[in-house]
Amino acid sequence: MRKLLSKTPVCLLLVTVFLLLSAFILPGAPAMAADTDPQCWGVFAGISDYEFINDLNYADDDAIDLYSVFTPVWGASNTRLLVDSEASKADILDAIAWMADNAGENDTVVFTFSGHGTDLGELCTYDFYFTDSGISTTVLYQALNQVKAEKIVVIIDVCHAGEFQYMLSKDGRVLLLASQADELSQESYELRNGVFTYYILQAISEFDDIDTNHDYELSAEEIAAYASLMTSLYDYSQNPVIDDEFIGELALIAKFIFILDTSLPPGTVILTLDGVDYTSLPPEKLWSPGSTHTIAVPEWVYINSGTRYAFAGWNDGEALAVRVITKGFFSAEYNIEQLLKIVSPFGDFPDAGWYLDNSLAEFSVTPYIEYTGTRHYFISWSGDFSGNAETGSLYMDSPKTVYANWRTEYLLNVSSEYGTPTGAGWYGEGETVSISIEPEQGLFVRQIFDGWTGDLAGVQSSVSFTMDSPKDIIAIWHTDYVQLYILIIVILVVAGVVTATIILLRRRGSTPPVPPAAVPPPPPPPPAS
Repeated sequence: MRKLLSKTPVCLLLVTVFLLLSAFILPGAPAMAADTDPQCWGVFAGISDYEFINDLNYADDDAIDLYSVFTPVWGASNTRLLVDSEASKADILDAIAWMADNAGENDTVVFTFSGHGTDLGELCTYDFYFTDSGISTTVLYQALNQVKAEKIVVIIDVCHAGEFQYMLSKDGRVLLLASQADELSQESYELRNGVFTYYILQAISEFDDIDTNHDYELSAEEIAAYASLMTSLYDYSQNPVIDDEFIGELALIAKFIFILDTSLPPGTVILTLDGVDYTSLPPEKLWSPGSTHTIAVPEWVYINSGTRYAFAGWNDGEALAVRVITKGFFSAEYNIEQLLKIVSPFGDFPDAGWYLDNSLAEFSVTPYIEYTGTRHYFISWSGDFSGNAETGSLYMDSPKTVYANWRTEYLLNVSSEYGTPTGAGWYGEGETVSISIEPEQGLFVRQIFDGWTGDLAGVQSSVSFTMDSPKDIIAIWHTDYVQLYILIIVILVVAGVVTATIILLRRRGSTPPVPPAAVPPPPPPPPAS
């Protein structure tokens, strides 16, 4: 590998045209969700200081920089860094075997190597000159074949890197080889990396521009398209080899972006991401492709007791405030709502509740309600709306309160075993009512009024009170026999007198009768003249 001190990138227009073309040429396929989240595994090897030669400057930096980019995304437990003396043949093969032991079929595996390479197709490991044996294309092929993952990316930044294409090309693999089989790969003092690796790193750092299909995933194909073109433009003598045997795009990094256009009150939790609350916009997140994450936003945020923000949905049309995602751009949309309160002691008002700001709220009332002993008549509205019609409407440009006003009537029942009481009927709440009844009933056997019982206590036969509830009032009586007793006595006295008279008369009738006195005869008639 030879050093290249400085060259200026040219033909930026060609870069743009190439990237646009690659967006249409490279096929895309949606990520398939697995039962468990897929993982990414990586081994990053780089050697500048060989055991017996020290003529490279940045091959170790290539490995370190790639490791530093992918490890925060994939996790430290899923990556290994092998630099200089740590990158012996045995170390590298052991690291590949480690990936083979851990990576599942749905996982992604990345192997990178920067350093020397031979025109016979060998990776020069740290102990290459001592053992006179590096990692040949055959050995690397056998090692990678032990990996069960169906997605494998190989990045080789060495001279004659193209020698590895024939042996390593296989279904499910993407090869990023820094040069043709007969070319040298350069490293640059200006770029502080191998040229090819530098543009791979640059592609990752410019995620949004390199993600040409705008699917919020950065694929090996998108990285390769950019790095290959830019490497060739930087040094016309180096032309990378890209071998893509993966159907679709092999994603290496997924991105999550969240924004909120609505200005919610300070301190409001605007997003919960994987159980972590954010009161301000979270930074962009980079994840392993296919990994699932839970995001949630508040359904309601109250500004005051009568105004709130109501979650209206996500920018992609999803209506649930809590959802599981894998990648993408997400914006939570909110509406301002105003509260309509309808205050009434009676009835149900389903029209009361929250309305969109500046929308028209229409409401109505059932004008007559009757319960046992009580009935209510709607008479008018008051508060933020006035009128006596059964229906009303308001523009909800602020919280509104409407009062329903009623006339209430109570039933008065007055019952009595005797006589006919007066005053029973329906009366308005608060109205003064009078009831009465004749205190005496009957002629000889009389019923005497004793008082009232039930919802009224009193002894007056006529009484007034206020109707504040339904009332049942009952007249109480007792029976008076004095008149009957007097009558009986009078009858007995009269009967006694009559009886005594009869007895007396009968006694007188037993004495001999006195003959009647003689009556002289009438004088003779006078003589005729």
